[in-house]
Amino acid sequence: MILTPVTLWKDFNDKLPLNEEIVWEEEKDGAVFRGVYFYGRQTEKDRVKIYAEYVFPTDVKEFPAVMFLFETGFAFDRALVMRFVKNGYAVLCVDYCGESAHTHYTKYPKDVDYANFIRAGAHLTEAEPSAKETSWYEWAGVARYAARYLKEKQEVTAVGAVGLRTGGEILFKIAPYAPISCMTSVCAAGWLAYRGLDKFSNEQKNVFNEERHRFIAGLDSQSYAPYVKCPVLLISAINDPKHDYDRVYDTFLQINPEVEKAILYSAHGNGLVGSHSLVNINLFLDKYLKGRSVFISKPIEIDFEEDEEGNLLVRGSYDSSGEIESFGIYFTEKATDSDSRDWTRILGQSPNEDNVGIIPLSLFTGTQKALVYTFVNYSNNFSVTSEIMEITQEKPYPNSKPVSRVLYTSADGLNGFAAYRPHTRSLADCFVDGEASRAKILPGYGGIQGITSESGIISYRVGEPRFAPPEGASLSFDAYAANNAKLKVTFFLDAEGEESYSVEVDVEGGGKWKQILLSPDDFKSETGMHLADFQSVVSVLFSFDGEVLINNVLWI
Repeated sequence: MILTPVTLWKDFNDKLPLNEEIVWEEEKDGAVFRGVYFYGRQTEKDRVKIYAEYVFPTDVKEFPAVMFLFETGFAFDRALVMRFVKNGYAVLCVDYCGESAHTHYTKYPKDVDYANFIRAGAHLTEAEPSAKETSWYEWAGVARYAARYLKEKQEVTAVGAVGLRTGGEILFKIAPYAPISCMTSVCAAGWLAYRGLDKFSNEQKNVFNEERHRFIAGLDSQSYAPYVKCPVLLISAINDPKHDYDRVYDTFLQINPEVEKAILYSAHGNGLVGSHSLVNINLFLDKYLKGRSVFISKPIEIDFEEDEEGNLLVRGSYDSSGEIESFGIYFTEKATDSDSRDWTRILGQSPNEDNVGIIPLSLFTGTQKALVYTFVNYSNNFSVTSEIMEITQEKPYPNSKPVSRVLYTSADGLNGFAAYRPHTRSLADCFVDGEASRAKILPGYGGIQGITSESGIISYRVGEPRFAPPEGASLSFDAYAANNAKLKVTFFLDAEGEESYSVEVDVEGGGKWKQILLSPDDFKSETGMHLADFQSVVSVLFSFDGEVLINNVLWI
């Protein structure tokens, strides 16, 4: 049976008594933390017993509240929660994953044991025999009862929801029905049935069987998007292997045009979203939960054109009622392999009186296809991006660029490298946290600048067509350290970082910049195997024990 967002939930009963039970409580850092149980839906055997942590500011009688659905397998992140509490919100962290090593967790009846994430199995990936017999159905049921729990709190003035990855997918399933005033989905917007199928690939697409059609119709978020009734903010991390960011805008377009909505791609995040995304979320919640007058931009229109000299240009049409602080484009010449692309940023100069901006696009002469999107930051710090557009280069343009052996110079600024952002230093395995995870341009010997980051710097340019290593190439770069430091250079052969080859270099402190030349033979795997050549690498990581600046990275 192929169930749809309408037929799947037609008989769902979310009106049963909640019967709240407080199991623990503590006060800390100006907030009350309270562990609670309340009941969810009735299965054939019993009712689901939902566990959540309710955090709210002390000495405040009324406040808006945000329901948080974290990613599967990750604990509630108190540091992230407190950012919202300090902004005047209550936060309800809802456990939908079920049985775990924690003292308290949501308890599912035996007949829906697959709702426990640790035993979900095929019930997470297949709609068999229908969408109703899945972990997704049970998790969405939990979220619907949790939203109602918040809505019935006397001290709560309005309810919003934020979902991270899996949590964001769940939000789409409840948004047509739950009592929420707005939703923010981070790194999630459906197309789960399409995993492994590159949107921009020329390869033959799979023909879906009946089970895949059941999954798409009843569970994939793009099928729910037309039914969403509340304002929507989508945040999407570039190069995130955990969601299909190429297709996020497709879901965005499916949302009812009567619904207010905004989308932001977060670039150079190594699969995480940056600080600008948190600014967007705060402004979005302030508008729809606190009732403040906040400018939320209309979607951007993007197109391509040529100037009188035949140069290729990108045309971005931004919200004419907004005051633009900055705008520009990001582009990559790697259409496939979405989790290992180098996105180059180009700032626009000044928009016209209608807020239309024109940005030159200089593609590699050997590029057949490139991907481009445009961004804009308004004076109130709200940022939005366009869809990712594919452009086919059918002829050479005057502003096209030749192949380059130069991967990076300080003239590139922050283009070409991104801070390496290990998820252990992130908020909820999703948001960049602190200066340690930011790339910086700093002066070295003679005032010559270089790029660095406390967490290391990573470049995907080595896998881009324009910067591909020539046969027999060696890697050359300049390094500077004020004090003695160790530098580790690692080449990855896959986006997941499972196959890698590394070499360690001592960088003597002080004095002039040191030129370092490395051949493939210098790099070894963990098992002692040498790297054959640089032709198959997808990224290079520079990690430091001590502060080291990097400049003039090139193939020789």
